Amino acid sequence: MAKFFGCIQVGEYTRAISEKRGKFHKELKPGCHCLPWFCGYRIVGRVSMKIQYLVVRCDCKTKDDVFVTVVASIHYGVLDVPDKNNGKKAFYAHSDPKSLIEAHSFTVKTAISSYTFDQLFVKKDDLAVTVNEKLTENISADYGFGNFKTLVLDIAPDEYAKRIIRLTNAAPKMAVALTGATFPK
Repeated sequence: MAKFFGCIQVGEYTRAISEKRGKFHKELKPGCHCLPWFCGYRIVGRVSMKIQYLVVRCDCKTKDDVFVTVVASIHYGVLDVPDKNNGKKAFYAHSDPKSLIEAHSFTVKTAISSYTFDQLFVKKDDLAVTVNEKLTENISADYGFGNFKTLVLDIAPDEYAKRIIRLTNAAPKMAVALTGATFPK
């Protein structure tokens, strides 16, 4: 019955996008609102204000020519700034925000190419900060998304590099086994 009279409810952590006769009218915050449908008002969509995440996998080459696969988790959300209509930007500006963030997160490749393989593990936090800065710089103003937090989950070398690392670690043990020498403890 309430919908018949144009009353709608917007849930918590949500913004509703309303249009009047096909044109953006306003962004509705949580609560009850009256939008009489017979005057041309309608709700065209809802935008979640909750923090969302995206797992990104990126194949890169380090400064010392080791190919690695970096897996990062990027947490993001729609910015909740008064009078900025970020919900409108997030709803209208791009049809698939996950692919947008994934495309911009490949700045990881340029950051990784300046580190050697050994430095990469030490500078993992710096890498996450670099990705956050680039995402904020490229996406926040135009698309309404922000609050980026990146966590580098895994750095895995390719199979060839793994085999070399295993052989390098096994070499001293092989030398001991072949010579029969023992090392003092």
